[in-house]
Amino acid sequence: MKLIFNLFLFLSLGLQAQELIKKPSAILSEQTNDVSFAQFVPGKNKHLVTGTWDQKIMVYKADSPFKLVKTFVAHAAPLTCMSFTPSGSFIATGGKDFQVNIWDSSYNAYKIPEDPKNKHNANITALQFDRTGRFLFSGCEEGKIIIWDLLNKKTIKTIPNTVAVSAFATYTNTSSLFVAGAEPTIKLLNLSNGQVFKKLDGHKDHVNAIAISRNYKYLISGSNDKTAIIWDLKTFKPFKVLSVGCWKITAVAFSDDSKYCITGCNDGSLKIWETETGNLLRSVEEQNLIINDLSFNANGKYFAAATTLKSEANYGTRIYNSGLASDNSLLKTTESLKISTGKNALKDSTVLANKAKDSKETTDKMPKKTTGQLDSARIYKTPIPLKINKINK
Repeated sequence: MKLIFNLFLFLSLGLQAQELIKKPSAILSEQTNDVSFAQFVPGKNKHLVTGTWDQKIMVYKADSPFKLVKTFVAHAAPLTCMSFTPSGSFIATGGKDFQVNIWDSSYNAYKIPEDPKNKHNANITALQFDRTGRFLFSGCEEGKIIIWDLLNKKTIKTIPNTVAVSAFATYTNTSSLFVAGAEPTIKLLNLSNGQVFKKLDGHKDHVNAIAISRNYKYLISGSNDKTAIIWDLKTFKPFKVLSVGCWKITAVAFSDDSKYCITGCNDGSLKIWETETGNLLRSVEEQNLIINDLSFNANGKYFAAATTLKSEANYGTRIYNSGLASDNSLLKTTESLKISTGKNALKDSTVLANKAKDSKETTDKMPKKTTGQLDSARIYKTPIPLKINKINK
């Protein structure tokens, strides 16, 4: 009898793994070119921000129906990547014009003077704000990593990387940064001296995308070796190896409660996995497109996929119903972030922080703090609703 039950359980799990999401619930048809990124604004904000190859940022109401509320030209060349501050009040975008642009929550430019000593001369491929929202990290195809200080409106320094940069992820300490690129190894850099503090070894080919869970327990990476790896950040060892099957995993993301993760490929396929078990829950079969970016909305009900089309002209970010949650059953944002919040929210046009207080949070395995390290600034903010001043019809 036990054998029959186990067989039934095995078959049930197998059927669950084969559950298909047959089609997107929406395609944002106002977009008339390939889409490089699509990200839901963090926290309780209700917008989806996308960037396209015709140099536009397009902002949508982030619930069905996904209505376009703002569009503007953001770069002089195709957009490539973006990052939000944790509160969602500032956005950084990168492009094939070698430029990094920063925008406040009303999409006004936040200008940082150009510094010839700290300048990109190649396509921007990765952007990441630190947990405080004060520092921004940018990476490019020629391997440069530049650190930006938004409080003082300047670049701090350039750190050379041995290969082209593909993606960043922040760790619990602001003086460190996970860097992925055109190599199998993911590196945890000590930003104060540019040295490699830890290495995540497990892939056999280039790593194209990484993301860190909101609870900071896991990092997921996608590679050209047909696998994605969920890493345990206590041990820096592989926790689960996901046999994605496609030749090139091009995008990865976690749900905001860290329970689920998603992978996207250069064959258009998508797969949703349970983080703790590595079980495949749902999938989208191969499509005639490439997945460039992925993002869950706050409660995990939807996920957005930014796409490049291979032949047909059915442009637009794909919105899928994940089938994982409804209403607000997944997430309490401030609990999953596990960070302190200040008493007063910052206004859009003000500087990002005043005098910073050192965080009491420590990590035994991280480098010891010294004067002048980046983690000397710890500014945590309450979420600020995204304001749209002008609506383009």
